[in-house]
Amino acid sequence: MTTIVVTATKTLTLLPTGILFASTQAVVTDNSGAVLPAVSLNGSETPTPWSATLTGATGPNEASVTFTDLDTNGNPIGSPVTVTESGTGGQPGTFQATTGGTITVS
Repeated sequence: MTTIVVTATKTLTLLPTGILFASTQAVVTDNSGAVLPAVSLNGSETPTPWSATLTGATGPNEASVTFTDLDTNGNPIGSPVTVTESGTGGQPGTFQATTGGTITVS
């Protein structure tokens, strides 16, 4: 299992006319490639506003999160933002590779 912490970076922006902001949805794909249940962020999260901690599975892939700002009807405001884990990804699978051997003839 892995602990995945996501934090949305926010910039004060004018809303389109007639639109009210409700929340930011975060959808995480863990290192195994599984999509975790969406979480809703509203800025009141503690100890860090606009953040969530999730538990995911290990795997060889880089984890990612897609943030989508939503209006009060659940419609997207603007375009979603996807952030991918930097580095080499998760923990690659391992196995006992053959590196040599012996043969006996009698």
